[in-house]
Amino acid sequence: MHTWPGNSHQRMIFSSRSVRGCFPRIQWAVVGWLLLFLVHSAPGILPPPRTGNLYVTSFGTDSVAVYDSTGAYLRSFSAPGLDGPRGIVFAPNNRIYIAGQHSDQIFVFDRNEQLITTFGHMQLDGPTGMAVEDTLLYVCSFNNDQVVVFNLEGTFLRTFTGGGLNGPNCVAFDSHGNIYVSSAMTATVVKFAPDETHRITFTGGGLSSPMGIARDTADVLYVAGGGSNNIVMFDTLGNTLGTITHADLGGPQGIAFDDRGHFFTSSFFQDHLVEFDGSGNYVQTITAGNLDMPRSLAFEPLEPPTGLGQPVGIPHAVELYPNFPNPFNP
Repeated sequence: MHTWPGNSHQRMIFSSRSVRGCFPRIQWAVVGWLLLFLVHSAPGILPPPRTGNLYVTSFGTDSVAVYDSTGAYLRSFSAPGLDGPRGIVFAPNNRIYIAGQHSDQIFVFDRNEQLITTFGHMQLDGPTGMAVEDTLLYVCSFNNDQVVVFNLEGTFLRTFTGGGLNGPNCVAFDSHGNIYVSSAMTATVVKFAPDETHRITFTGGGLSSPMGIARDTADVLYVAGGGSNNIVMFDTLGNTLGTITHADLGGPQGIAFDDRGHFFTSSFFQDHLVEFDGSGNYVQTITAGNLDMPRSLAFEPLEPPTGLGQPVGIPHAVELYPNFPNPFNP
């Protein structure tokens, strides 16, 4: 079930495909070229236009499960020392970064899922959600309430916090470079400016124990309510736009969009994945893969990175959550 407060204009934000018939094809072609121009002019706007396999961190098995684009299970992989995998991101350097919450380390894999290296820092305590912006890796540090910034080689650069951030779980960016961090222990989302200074702190939609954050092409933020068993949508000013619920959402965690605009979320307490279409309608529940406390999700990009930051496409998936064994009150 999904609810959309407000008028029909607000609803159109979530179902832009419904207006395609109103425009001649030539106008959509012009819009497409304009989008490509904007992507190459603004850093970190959107991920690739084509997505491949879906990667899901399985917290209880210390592994990552891989699915194809239809949700069929393919395989799993891990590495020595990976303990409590949380955030997972694909970076422009063709590497996969996975946060080991109990390892206090970031594990770096190549695209063949082979471990390359690990890194950490004394400021990193319980790493959870991650995001890549341009050539920087942003990592939520759950136990000391801050975000830690590294370059992609693993060199520590700085930290930032503010706005009452307590138990950061996920970090994500909008198209203007603003930063959003879910704060599990305060049931809020904290927004920072591109210079990492605090702007606003917001909540709504009954949000409890916020986990993963992802955004769509309209800059709508989708936040998983791990304690409220729903997905809450916000605009970039923090206004609540709607909620999505389903019987199979038991402690939703990560969120990831594919190139169709469908989004997938993990159900922590039911050990499965749930797919919704771009309008928030339920599509399927995926039970294969021997998931145990599934956490973060990320789609493999099929297009090579171009320009600055993330190239054009559908929203990026970077998300995470609180500590084991209780994901909502570590």
